[in-house]
Amino acid sequence: MPWFRFVFIDMEDGRIRETDFYPLLTTAVIVLLLGITYYWIARPQSSVAFLALLPALPLDHYPTYISQWFGWLPTFAHVIAFSLLTYLSLGRRHLLFACMLWGGINALFELGQALPTQIIQLLPDINSLQAYFSKGVFDPLDLVASVMGAWTVWAALGNRYERR
Repeated sequence: MPWFRFVFIDMEDGRIRETDFYPLLTTAVIVLLLGITYYWIARPQSSVAFLALLPALPLDHYPTYISQWFGWLPTFAHVIAFSLLTYLSLGRRHLLFACMLWGGINALFELGQALPTQIIQLLPDINSLQAYFSKGVFDPLDLVASVMGAWTVWAALGNRYERR
């Protein structure tokens, strides 16, 4: 038994309902670790800041077939994990907001990578935003992964609570 119980208050009928907090939190963490594992295996150590915290893989070259087939996976995982975490933080009534927020953020960052250099230079360089947009590679499959990740969470959890 946990030392606290996570509950949602259903404002329409005033009843308190326990949620599947721990399974959803576990799912979010596992999905996030899946995305991190992808980066660890398929990308060079210098490509992402958090990889410096992990031990380097003893690979002479990184397998390109993983990037070719599963390059969309980190975007998909990011949207799912952060949509779940935001949903768990804000509550049941904010499921659609959480999904649209993270699907939209990921889509905007992907579209930013397609901007011309002249426009990128006009953007404020907050947290290396210009470097991210100029060095990143636009991939339409990442846009699809953003939408599909958001839809996956919304469809799975939205349908679940409509049946109750």
